[in-house]
Amino acid sequence: MNVDHPAFLVHLAQADPILHNLVQAQGELAWPAQRPHHEALVRAIVGQQVSTRAAATIFDRVQALYPTGHITPCGTLDLSVETLRSAGLSQQKVRYVHAVAQAWSDEPHRYEHLAELSDEDVLEALTRITGVGVWTAQMFLMFTLRRPDVFAPNDLGLKKAMANLYGLAMADSNRKFDAFAERWSPYRSWASLHLWESLKPR
Repeated sequence: MNVDHPAFLVHLAQADPILHNLVQAQGELAWPAQRPHHEALVRAIVGQQVSTRAAATIFDRVQALYPTGHITPCGTLDLSVETLRSAGLSQQKVRYVHAVAQAWSDEPHRYEHLAELSDEDVLEALTRITGVGVWTAQMFLMFTLRRPDVFAPNDLGLKKAMANLYGLAMADSNRKFDAFAERWSPYRSWASLHLWESLKPR
């Protein structure tokens, strides 16, 4: 998505001078490396409700359970609950990881071709899987499929950054945050990346 950065700046110059100034100050940001689709969802599940550091440690342990180092649906289904638990996953997360693997195995025509679907259809397909909520599916759209116009109104980091920049209240409804973010469309993923960046210590 980085090739559109100049167009993003042109859009912000008219739509949102405040964010335009922030983006200019931060400069062009690099997107995290993409993962294979199935592995990306497993990584998202591992990271649910734990710190970034803990998630990275547990995910490394989970990856080490696979002979090739690549997390695959068949490989996951071959692993017992006890084996996955030994890597640090909770009982619930083991159930979620198995659910993702089962979905890929049962409907490969759907899940191996997510990049060909619209944003709405990707959200619908992923949130059918136990353990994959709307926020996780939105992060998948943004960071794995690199869709440029995704916004997650229930993300606490985005809410905090928008409260800092615009004086919005953290207690405001998700609908209000979502409506506010419309000014950044069709570059809401880019805007989100810069909002998260603004929270980092300087």
